Amino acid sequence: MRPGALGVPYAAGVRETALALLTGRRRARLRALTEVADLYALDGSWQHPSPWRDRPVPVSRLLADVHERVAVEAYQRATEPVRPAGSERIHRALDQLAGAAELTTTGKRLVEELRWELKAVDA
Repeated sequence: MRPGALGVPYAAGVRETALALLTGRRRARLRALTEVADLYALDGSWQHPSPWRDRPVPVSRLLADVHERVAVEAYQRATEPVRPAGSERIHRALDQLAGAAELTTTGKRLVEELRWELKAVDA
């Protein structure tokens, strides 16, 4: 793919297309952040439990997962108001990240921004 390009499933419905665009945008945003700021150091030196994966992951993967899932949670709450809150796992992952030795000051700031974003969704 070219820079700035986004892969969207050809036969996807409206909901799937919206989620693909949302997660693609979040991936691009995090990638751009990592190009201008050090969010973590010594990535892969430690492995962290992930609420979404069977095996522990490096801090970069956990941060990427949380970054996407906060936005997906907000989208799902807006489009499916009857849906029960699914943010417990996101909160657990944010707690894992808050204690991660690899995060820089900038990375910790991003984690706090994600907490605020999720708090607005939970309200």
